[in-house]
Amino acid sequence: MTPLAALETGRYALVFPGAGSHLPAMARRLCRTFPAAVEVLERAEKAVGLDLARLCRAGTAPELAPPEISHPAVVATALAGSTALRAHLGERLAPPAFIGGHSLGHFAALVAAGSVGFEDALVLVARRARLMAEQSRLRPALMASIGGLAPARVARWCADCPPAVGVAVTGCLNGPQQTVVSGDERAVRWVTDRATEASTEQEPVHVRELTAGVASHSPLMDPVQDELAPALAALGPSAPTAPVLLNTTGRPSTDPGELGTDLLRQLSAPVLWNDAMRAVLDSGVETVVDTGPGQVLCKAAALHPDAAPLALNFMQPLERVVPLP
Repeated sequence: MTPLAALETGRYALVFPGAGSHLPAMARRLCRTFPAAVEVLERAEKAVGLDLARLCRAGTAPELAPPEISHPAVVATALAGSTALRAHLGERLAPPAFIGGHSLGHFAALVAAGSVGFEDALVLVARRARLMAEQSRLRPALMASIGGLAPARVARWCADCPPAVGVAVTGCLNGPQQTVVSGDERAVRWVTDRATEASTEQEPVHVRELTAGVASHSPLMDPVQDELAPALAALGPSAPTAPVLLNTTGRPSTDPGELGTDLLRQLSAPVLWNDAMRAVLDSGVETVVDTGPGQVLCKAAALHPDAAPLALNFMQPLERVVPLP
């Protein structure tokens, strides 16, 4: 099935990336072509009181680095991308079979699913980012991606990390052999050292430190979870327009209570994104549309041979990515 056919028939999953997927000038081309994308960024800017319209179009890597900036910028840019896709296809764009957001992207997914209001989501994203950044300043944190090893092996290293070094856990299970480790900075590096030592020419291991700036999906976020619990409970998601992929279970759900619980629990619980992708693919849906700037979820979907990832790479015109006859 061609990308256009999948989008026209609703045989696709619309997914939104999480923290660390930001890029300099990530919405520049998008805003040059689609006024609707500019409007999304301007709405986000008013909601959170940050210069998001400029930062998303012309922000440099140092400007975007702090979580207080990058987190709302990623959510706003991803939603601008899905808005641009609708502007590009118009009535030809059918509703997706699934909507999902990885970690932070769950906020964008709930907005796209009509379950949470745009401004309400952005305000909470900004507050969440500030609290996470404050916690990371109190306790230096790190996240790192490890590719080429079974998650169970990485989990054993996390469990074996000496308590005096710190806490490290498997924060995200993104693919069959793609794991993100999260926790105390020294502990995460202790685990990645083990992974690097395990790399061979025949079976290479790829280790990369992430730019998230916080230790998402680890016990280090327990204080943030406690602080945000009342606000997230008050958010009260409504029934979504399509099944939403849950981070903490990997299952699709239309239950508002489950969607809200997922927003809270995913702060310290692991993201089971590999399970979520399998749920999509096992349903017969193959096209996974990544609206984020860094193609992170497109690359994660590509780990599954039966998936057909489609990256709305904002460095290319949408008419080239999804050409119209």
